[in-house]
Amino acid sequence: MVAHRGASGLAPENTLAAFHLAVQLGAPAVECDVHLSADGIPVVIHDATLDRTTNGTGEVFARSLQGLRGLDAGIWFGPQFAGERLPTLDETLAVCAGRARLFVELKRGGGPALVEAALHAIAQAPQTPVAVISFGPDEVREVARLRPDLPLGFLIGRQPATQAGPQRATEMARELGAGFLSPEHSVVDASFVDAARAAALPLSVWTVDDPARMRELADLGVDAITTNRPDVALELFAGRARPG
Repeated sequence: MVAHRGASGLAPENTLAAFHLAVQLGAPAVECDVHLSADGIPVVIHDATLDRTTNGTGEVFARSLQGLRGLDAGIWFGPQFAGERLPTLDETLAVCAGRARLFVELKRGGGPALVEAALHAIAQAPQTPVAVISFGPDEVREVARLRPDLPLGFLIGRQPATQAGPQRATEMARELGAGFLSPEHSVVDASFVDAARAAALPLSVWTVDDPARMRELADLGVDAITTNRPDVALELFAGRARPG
């Protein structure tokens, strides 16, 4: 089980509050999203723009880290989270050190600069087990080239996965150098699981908050389930081997 953007159903996504809560709940893995600031620092935020999850506006890459630090990344979720700041990747790695694996999503289009900056941060945090994931073929290829030792996943959305089909989706992951495939959960059925197994590719699916669907996917044999509600998943799978 992977806590999507931290315990993002319970705290503002991609903040230290959400990451701390996820590991306190006992999530074995946590996911975060990474963009670069104007001065080349890997910062944790999902969108390329600031508008949805901060009190700022405009593009993330247009502001320095200092400028980004001045924004409130928690008040939108609830007044009790006022004052939460955008964390750096370094800070997020530190939260997970010795406690949980961190799935680092490199946002598509970040290119070599994002890959290199993120890999540098990861290399400075050897106590935190890491997996790198991305929708971007270029980003996946670059990580595979620079750090073939890292667990690496290719993310694929519902429409591309449906158009490609299970066989082609697994071939794409292999061609890019990925070691696992991470599809949107609605495309995953027995045939998708079979294709992944035939290609020796673990499946890490996203994003599932419905307990019935979690159970269905676990019964199909997926390897990890990403959820906004790690509390629900942990309760559901208590006492049994749980995915991821």
